[in-house]
Amino acid sequence: MSSLIIAQLNIRRTIGSHKGFISFVLIPILVISAIVGIFGSSSNDKVNIAVRDEDGGWLSKQIISSMLSIDTYQVNEPTGSLVQLKQEVYDGNLGAVVYIPSGFTDSLLVGGDSAVQLFRKSEQLWNVSLGITLTEVTERIVRSVRLASEANPNPQQKVELVRKLLDQQQENPFTVKSEQLVHRNNNAYILVIGLMLMFVMIMVNQSIHGIIEDRENRTMARIFSAPVRAWEIAWGNFLGCLLLGTFQLVLILTGTRYVLGFDFGVSFGELLVIMEFFLLAAIGISTAAAGLIKNFKQIGSINHLVVIPTCMLGGCFWSTSMMPDFMQKLSNFVPQRWAIVALERVSSGATLSEVSLEIGILLLFAVVLLAYGAYVLKPSQS
Repeated sequence: MSSLIIAQLNIRRTIGSHKGFISFVLIPILVISAIVGIFGSSSNDKVNIAVRDEDGGWLSKQIISSMLSIDTYQVNEPTGSLVQLKQEVYDGNLGAVVYIPSGFTDSLLVGGDSAVQLFRKSEQLWNVSLGITLTEVTERIVRSVRLASEANPNPQQKVELVRKLLDQQQENPFTVKSEQLVHRNNNAYILVIGLMLMFVMIMVNQSIHGIIEDRENRTMARIFSAPVRAWEIAWGNFLGCLLLGTFQLVLILTGTRYVLGFDFGVSFGELLVIMEFFLLAAIGISTAAAGLIKNFKQIGSINHLVVIPTCMLGGCFWSTSMMPDFMQKLSNFVPQRWAIVALERVSSGATLSEVSLEIGILLLFAVVLLAYGAYVLKPSQS
């Protein structure tokens, strides 16, 4: 009961005023809404794919039909050269180019090697899925040709047998989970997720700000002298931070997902679970950082020296693949990176159990940093 009272006071002090509610609840929602509005919120737009078919054989038609069967792709057969199409991809006018070389059908029928080439500007979930689809369809054709060759038929019978085998396999076609085919504006996706992580850390820091203020003004020392157990005081402060962060997350996720229609590629429950584990890690970081600050006037430096740099390093504002190798390695030491990796894996079809490593690392961040922060954050010290 005492812990709930302390948590309630912590929440009231942080967002109980008009200024606090606007700063830590309303502004994050407005900023993220603006990002969604500027970059676009729809993830159901079809991506344009150009197919350069120099073979024209019936096996190359199998490749094209496999792409046409997926609603996410808008497949076109342009007349431009391959060099021109590559330039279109680089300029952003095309999502990708699929190149089927000349002699593709004849080469496969005689057991030769012939691969379909995929040209893309950057690696995203939807074009990774496209690559998987192309590889699977090609391998299916190769297996059918190999089985037909074992029967030692004449060329005409071999072609007919391959057709029959492929028709039979069409009854159980290769499919990719719909989450993998999401075509979203990657810049908007990274910014929305990154800003959510940043605002969560800022909210937690403001809550820790109150704890530091109580310690500096000797208020916490007087609280510890009250007939309340020490663990109840600690749990009350921790619970206040956790409830504040959860309240902010629920409002932001509800607004972006159900009001603005932004598709994260993850269910609401899975997204909230991953963000809650990050929230625990964020509380640990803020507690550890606050324990190192001896002067109350320096508390504002946590945002400048901890939150912003770790968000930049963790890939909250841009993809970590754009950073140098040594910075990519350093990003593994901040929880933002692991939260983003977990969200990317879940959006590509993984379950929560399959991202247990990332969630476990976030939990490890929380446990270690909270233990350290609790040790160095001495309430009786001014």
